Amino acid sequence: MRRKRWLPLMVIWLGVLWLLQSMVSLTADEHGMLVTPQRVDLGSIPAGESRSRVVTMLNMSRGWVDVEVEPSCGCTVADLSRDEMSPWRVRRFTVQINTEGMAPGVYGRVVRLRFRRSDEHWKQEILFRFSVPVSK
Repeated sequence: MRRKRWLPLMVIWLGVLWLLQSMVSLTADEHGMLVTPQRVDLGSIPAGESRSRVVTMLNMSRGWVDVEVEPSCGCTVADLSRDEMSPWRVRRFTVQINTEGMAPGVYGRVVRLRFRRSDEHWKQEILFRFSVPVSK
């Protein structure tokens, strides 16, 4: 008698697909875009120095998405200004914070992401927190 060995594999595969879909719906926003990290703690950055962090975007939707990256001030620079992301595309870009001319204190800088797909428009922000210590 010949056994149906493919049936357990099919059930396992369907379970894996269900788990992946559940993970996607929990991690992405309602538009299908996953941006990570959304909050970054850069710690203490001495005045006149800079720190960088990589941000990852994943388009988990079925449509193309236009992305526009806009730092909040001149001390924050992103190496990406615009991109067009196809479905399931991963895009990484670097954000650099420069503390040149900053007084000691605690700071927060924002990088705004503007997304557009057909008639849909939405925004997301990434917060970068850091402090500038008193110089010795």
